[in-house]
Amino acid sequence: MRGRFFRVATAISFATAILLPLVVLVPSRRTLFVGIYELVLAGIAIGTLVGSFRAFQPEAWMRSPFERAREKPGRPQAIAELDRIDRLVVLGAANEFDLHYRLRPLLRQIAGERLYGRYGLELDRDPDRARALLGEGLWELVRPEREVGRRSGPGLPAADLAEHVALLEQL
Repeated sequence: MRGRFFRVATAISFATAILLPLVVLVPSRRTLFVGIYELVLAGIAIGTLVGSFRAFQPEAWMRSPFERAREKPGRPQAIAELDRIDRLVVLGAANEFDLHYRLRPLLRQIAGERLYGRYGLELDRDPDRARALLGEGLWELVRPEREVGRRSGPGLPAADLAEHVALLEQL
């Protein structure tokens, strides 16, 4: 309590020590300086008031934001990731543009990781071996130089995507 009082008194004294010379040296701007001084005092008062709330529930202020975030009921990260992938699949099935720019990067990442992990092969550096392992359908989708078709063109049908995912799981 004494420490808080000392900090508040020091802050007010400091603000007053700045105000007085300004008012004496530039009397034409006195109302401006007094207005700023009042704002500073209001800020000190609000800071003191907020600081006093810590006395009511100190443990709430001592926990880190990460600890508080874990306590909040919410959706686990895995469910959020599944929702994101579900949106990518729906968008990829809707049109060619979303297939190329949204779903294709995910499929390329998975294919690249599976090929590298199992065969030590990089998707972009050894396209002939990657093509042989992935098959024509999946290779056409994940190949590095694939160009996007018409923006409004059809996306990837769910049956084809299911075949591609099954092939990736077998790698």
